[in-house]
Amino acid sequence: MKRALVLFFALLVLCFVLPAGAGSAPEDAESLRDRLQSVYGVTILIGKECSDYSLEDHEFRIIPDGDTPFQRLVAGNRRFCELLRLMDEAFTAYPPDFFYCFRTKRYPDKVRFLLVDEIRGTKGLSFNGIQTMGSRSFDIVFARTDCDLALIHHEIWHAMEIRISLAKPMNFGTWKSLNPGGFKYTKNYDAGADGWTDEEPDDWFVREYSKSFETEDRATVFEAMMTKNEEWWSSRPHLQKKAKYLQRRIEPVFGKIEGF
Repeated sequence: MKRALVLFFALLVLCFVLPAGAGSAPEDAESLRDRLQSVYGVTILIGKECSDYSLEDHEFRIIPDGDTPFQRLVAGNRRFCELLRLMDEAFTAYPPDFFYCFRTKRYPDKVRFLLVDEIRGTKGLSFNGIQTMGSRSFDIVFARTDCDLALIHHEIWHAMEIRISLAKPMNFGTWKSLNPGGFKYTKNYDAGADGWTDEEPDDWFVREYSKSFETEDRATVFEAMMTKNEEWWSSRPHLQKKAKYLQRRIEPVFGKIEGF
């Protein structure tokens, strides 16, 4: 009887603490990370490895709200496996030496990805991803929840734009000529709670969020270049012009990217 009770409670604990989809052989986030680093030439920090990293106006949460001590013990960094697999899928869309093109004398460590549980701004806003500059690398931070292929390409573009601008300052000076006459960006990141949905306002912009800043406009065009199919693009001649504008600036630094 005593042995039966022990087995019962052991099974009960496993039912509640194991993450969904956990199998008999738990996935190893560190192994996934090591493979991505080896194949693509990037650096990836996971969870608590990001604890010493800070950004002005942002706070990174390493332990997710709602996880129990049992879940943390069992899952560990395994909670980042899905995001790592998504990153792998996104990276395959780029040329083999793509991330090496970020290397400069000032930024010799190329690109570094930091995977955390949450990203919160001091004004109460939360973010799924942000791009910033480290002392030796182009840094991209992803929150493990609500991340998709479009977001990964979006944040990679922000790093690409800085790299392109380092090669040729003011390389995007004529971008505004591709917008409708009289248009002005809102300069407000949280304008419209549905900014990250697929709602498309017109042929000039990918979605409402594109209207916040011209850097976000370009990032949403690039993510569409990497994720939208030919049928989607065929009815958007103004966005096609924006995409071709980006292509002309991408190729001298990164080569041809087969996305559009």
